[in-house]
Amino acid sequence: MLSVSYAVAAAAMFGAALYLFFRLRPYVMTTTMLVGSLLLIYGPTFLSFTLSSGEPSFLLTRLSGVSTGDLHPHPIFAIIKGKVSDFDSVIIAMNFSIALMYASIIAGIEAVDRLFPKRVATMQSAVTGWNAQPLHDDVDSHRILLIVILALAATMLFFSLTENHIATIRKFLSIPGGDNNAARNLFRLQFATSSNYFYRLILAAVAPMFVIWGFLAGGLSRAWPLLLAAFLLFIATMIGKFETLSKAPPAFFLVQLMVAALLTFTNRMTWRSALAGACLVALVLYAVTRLIMVFPEGTAVLHVVYSRVFEAENQSLLENFATFPFMHPHMWGANIRPIAILTGQPSIPAYSIVAHTWYGTYDVSSPSLFIADAWADFSYAGVIMFSLIAGAVCRLIDAIFLVHGKTVVSVAVLGATFMGVFTLLITALNTALLSGGLLLAPILAGLLTAAIRYFGQRNPTAPIRPAS
Repeated sequence: MLSVSYAVAAAAMFGAALYLFFRLRPYVMTTTMLVGSLLLIYGPTFLSFTLSSGEPSFLLTRLSGVSTGDLHPHPIFAIIKGKVSDFDSVIIAMNFSIALMYASIIAGIEAVDRLFPKRVATMQSAVTGWNAQPLHDDVDSHRILLIVILALAATMLFFSLTENHIATIRKFLSIPGGDNNAARNLFRLQFATSSNYFYRLILAAVAPMFVIWGFLAGGLSRAWPLLLAAFLLFIATMIGKFETLSKAPPAFFLVQLMVAALLTFTNRMTWRSALAGACLVALVLYAVTRLIMVFPEGTAVLHVVYSRVFEAENQSLLENFATFPFMHPHMWGANIRPIAILTGQPSIPAYSIVAHTWYGTYDVSSPSLFIADAWADFSYAGVIMFSLIAGAVCRLIDAIFLVHGKTVVSVAVLGATFMGVFTLLITALNTALLSGGLLLAPILAGLLTAAIRYFGQRNPTAPIRPAS
């Protein structure tokens, strides 16, 4: 059964790759970002992680030709085998869940295509002709957009000033060199990230989209006040990202801006653009990692970045599947606060149970793929249901916002959903939809666009533009 599970998982990955290139085709959309990123992190690297027993940088060392050939299993494998009598059952459940995830995501995408065939056909035509279109604005007036961007910047700067974010960043970076990651980790644990949820929501899900929107709309119309406001919001956002004292938030914010800049020219992914994009992302991750983390002399920073991007998530996924139901029964909704409230159960985050099971503490929260929470709550049924929702939501976003082709709002929304899709790779579905901006950012974009057009029609001096 173990060999069968590996074969099924590999077949699902191969089928998803074929679906990506021949059905979705290599255009930048929310759905292609979803399927492509899953194949990147939870494709061959997922299989190599379990088959090699978690050997650090297994694929990287084999491809570079510097491996000795001997396996060096990750310690977590011995820890899990010491507590779970049937370790093969953990791998089998994980492999089948990965296969169900790919199949269900594709089913969710296809369900939207069947429910809205005309709109999806129009969207596909607009996406195909993206490169031949000039970038155009969705609205004629930017006064409301300017007010919103200024309000966001003022709010974020207020929190940064009152919570001394710049001083926190300066103290963190002033920790002396040498092997001092322990000191930096302790400082990060005590002082990183604002305690205000509203600020964190703006920082992660809202501000990046409006930075892109402001820059594009301001540059297209040569509106200097809007450009200055967007730059002010960019500064406020960068301060907030660095104040997390983690390498990922500032790095991926810069990647969001790079994705938006690329989309103003092309949305077609060729092997050349994919290679150039991968190099740029690797360069940004490397630079930010060198800034945030302290490494002893001789440390292979590339291996550290590779391990953090490609292996840490797979390790966390393994820890989750080894916990439920082998060490703890499925939670049946207690992991999701609204369901727990409705059913009268105490709300217990699954990641706390996982951390206590393997590390003896409730204070560790390891990032994990969205199906980890689905599995913790509802077993295979949760994996299928959550994956269907993820695929359908991403396809609906494309069908709604890309139908008019290369517009300012469509580029801004794709920039926001890029981060939302990434959040799906490391946290629960409901968190990605709201805090990650996968659903929140497009909703705000749609509401603001509708408001601008509505008030523009009510203003007799403004040109009237029909809402789509």
